Amino acid sequence: APNVTGSVLVTGAAGFIGSAVVKKLSSEGREVIALDGLLDGLYPSSEKKSRFSELGSLPGVTNVELDLRTDDLSRLPRNIRYVINQAAMPGLSLSWQDFELYSSCNLLGLSRLIDASIGWDLERFIQISTSSVYGKHAIGDESQQLAPVSPYGVTKLAAENLVLAHFRDSAFPGVILRYFSVYGPGQRPDMAYRKFIDKALLGEEISLYGTGEQSRSNTYIDDCVAGTLSALSRGQSGQIFNISGGEERSINEALAIIEDAIGSPLSINRLPAARGDQARTHGDSSLAREVLGFSHTVNLEEGLVRQIAWQQSLR
Repeated sequence: APNVTGSVLVTGAAGFIGSAVVKKLSSEGREVIALDGLLDGLYPSSEKKSRFSELGSLPGVTNVELDLRTDDLSRLPRNIRYVINQAAMPGLSLSWQDFELYSSCNLLGLSRLIDASIGWDLERFIQISTSSVYGKHAIGDESQQLAPVSPYGVTKLAAENLVLAHFRDSAFPGVILRYFSVYGPGQRPDMAYRKFIDKALLGEEISLYGTGEQSRSNTYIDDCVAGTLSALSRGQSGQIFNISGGEERSINEALAIIEDAIGSPLSINRLPAARGDQARTHGDSSLAREVLGFSHTVNLEEGLVRQIAWQQSLR
């Protein structure tokens, strides 16, 4: 990214999107502090641990294992100029069962990170948010109604408001990015496409919650990363951006693409809809296109073929 100097702290660095952000920054010759607490919770942390050790061997990357909720954050270097806060407990269904996990990871951790950053010469603090803040229907631009339908969405909306409170109070350089259904190589094991593809490759039955007519505007990982890094130099403090792939596609369409790519019929067990699931997401990213130069370059067919190839390589 142009005009971006000084080290970048990436939290949640061992996660799906965080690790892709760290790799890209390293490839651009940046100094990166890759922070992760390596928590279990949504899925076993073994996958995160192996990814984290890979990141530590990349040029310019320093690994720091810290829990933002409890550890001493004064251990972090003071020359941090940029923060990309990917750290969060994601996932809808678990958020109904363990609210403390979600509120502590998504709010308390953020609050302590902001407090720690007060002593740094911060240029930009990118807070990663989600289409879940919009609720059942996430259709349109950033001005649509905010009505989360899961405790996860509630904690992520509260996190946005915390960043904006600091911005209003003391010009804290916060920028908020709302990601829409990010997928591709590296996707988390608890996410739908990862699970569908795993089952399809094994010839096992796929559990599908709801009719499959739920739609998503899928965002390919590389497009998401490019939009995120662009916000370091182009995002203005206090701004909010949708980071959303351009096409709205149903889950049934995605399953058909997977079936076609794998070349054998899928066995699908249709179950009642999951609690707090979104019915439609079709994010309008015009603002991100205009301000950040964000673009949607990989369509769902191509992206899923790449994700399938990656998942085959794991076996």
